[in-house]
Amino acid sequence: MTRGRDYATVLFGALGISFAPILLVLSQVDPTPAAVWRFVWALPVLVPVCLIRASSSFRVRDWMPSAILSGVFFACDMALWHRSIGLIGAGPATLVVNTQVIWIALFGMVALRERPARAFWLALPVTFSGLALLSGGEVAGVPSETRLPGLAMALGAGVAYAGALICLRRAGRSSGSAPEAVLLVQLATAGPLLGLLGTAEGTLQVLPHAWQHLWLALLGLGPQAVAWLLITRGIAGLPGHHGGLVLLLQPVASLALGWVILDQALGARAAAGAALTLVGIGAVLLAERTKEG
Repeated sequence: MTRGRDYATVLFGALGISFAPILLVLSQVDPTPAAVWRFVWALPVLVPVCLIRASSSFRVRDWMPSAILSGVFFACDMALWHRSIGLIGAGPATLVVNTQVIWIALFGMVALRERPARAFWLALPVTFSGLALLSGGEVAGVPSETRLPGLAMALGAGVAYAGALICLRRAGRSSGSAPEAVLLVQLATAGPLLGLLGTAEGTLQVLPHAWQHLWLALLGLGPQAVAWLLITRGIAGLPGHHGGLVLLLQPVASLALGWVILDQALGARAAAGAALTLVGIGAVLLAERTKEG
C-alpha cells in the first residue's frame, strides 16, 4: 500500500511539472531570470511547510551535502533547459531532458552501485536514433538553425537533471531528513547560483511586468513547489529507476500541452524521433524495473 502511494505521489508530481515549460514560454521572461523567479515564488509554500513539518531535520546534517550537491546540479539543469526550450520548443526540450534515465543508469553503476540491465545497452541505439531524427525534424515556430544547439543544451540539462535526482534520492534516504527540508536546501543552493549567473549576464536588471509575474507565480507555486514536494516525497520510497519510469509521463504531457497551448506541432520526422526517444527511454526503465522488481 505504501509503495502504491509513492507511485501515485510521483505520478501527480510528474503531471504538475509537465506544465513548467508551458508556463515558462507564456511568461516571456529570459531563461535565467525566469529560473530565479520560479524559486522566489516557490518560497511562500516551501518555507512554511518546512518549518511545520521538517524543522527537526536540520538538527541532523548527514543529508545536507547530498542536498547541496543536488542544488548545484539543479542550477545547471535549469540554466541549460530554460535556454533549450526557446531553441527547440517546450515539448522536445522536456523530452530530451528526460534522457536523465540513461544518465542515472550510467551514474548509478558508480554512485549507487546499481548495474543496468542488458536491455539498457540495446535500448541506447533506439534512443539516440530518435534524438538524431528529432534534431533534424520540424517543430512549428522553431528556426531550423537553433535545433542542434538546443538539442545539445537539452542533453546537458538531462545529465545535470540525473545528477540532481541521484543526490535528491540519496539525501531523502538519509536518516533524519524530510523531503521538505531536502527540497528547501536544494533550492537555497540553486537559486543564488542562478542569481550569480543572471548578474554576470546582466539579465536580472529588468524586472518582469505584473502579467509576467502571474505566469512565474504559477510556475513557482505549482511545478516548482507543490509538484516537486510530491516527487521528492514519493521518489525516496521507490527503487532508483521506478521513479524515473513514472516521471516519463512528464515529457509526454509536455509534448501534448506544447501542441495544444503553444501550437508547437511536430513535423513527421520530429514526431518519429520523439516516438523513438520515448520508446528507448521507456525500454530502459521497464528493463530496470523488471530486473529490480
